[in-house]
Amino acid sequence: MSSTANIPMLYVEGNDDKHAIIALLKRHGIDMANGRRPVMIKDHNGVERLLEAMPEATRTATDRPVGFVLDVDVEISDRWAAVCSRLKDAGLVPPTVCPADGYFGQLPGYAHQVGVWMMPDCVSDHGKLEHLLKTLVPAADRLWPHAEQTTDQAKKMGGRFSNNDQIKATTHCWLAWQQEPGKPFGTAISARFLRHDSPEALAFLRWLKRLFSLHDLAV
Repeated sequence: MSSTANIPMLYVEGNDDKHAIIALLKRHGIDMANGRRPVMIKDHNGVERLLEAMPEATRTATDRPVGFVLDVDVEISDRWAAVCSRLKDAGLVPPTVCPADGYFGQLPGYAHQVGVWMMPDCVSDHGKLEHLLKTLVPAADRLWPHAEQTTDQAKKMGGRFSNNDQIKATTHCWLAWQQEPGKPFGTAISARFLRHDSPEALAFLRWLKRLFSLHDLAV
């Protein structure tokens, strides 16, 4: 097995994020399962663990780019403040507001950039991966509005999911009604139940392309 020591690293919250990103990359020309991977994706089982890992992961990426993808979940200003705290611990000087095209920074003496993307678009309060997936639902789809109404009704009838997780419940409800019910996010993108080319998805992919110099990425 070849060493991965010099392969760029992308840190994400969880397995769903990892495989959704892999599927989007494949739909745009980079097959992570075919040949040498241009970037390694590692999940951290939650946003708090990912935040904790940021300073060390940034400082040790001396010879390769490193990126972090995380949900907002709360007010965008609160999440960015938490991110900034970790970036400052690593020696970076981030702006007071996350740029809409994603954050790029560089430590003095390091050859490569550090990047941060907050789902779905770096500007929305309470954003999640599922908000990005919502933009990939086919435009003429009639089931998504029904999934939203059904999930809302389920909440009123005693559904135990939080208001903040309603988008998650809606997304899984919609996936349950596809040709192969209940597929994971990445598989749903690969199977073309979901699109791959919404403006939000393309913006995220352009951030990946710039950070990791993914010249073969067709965006």
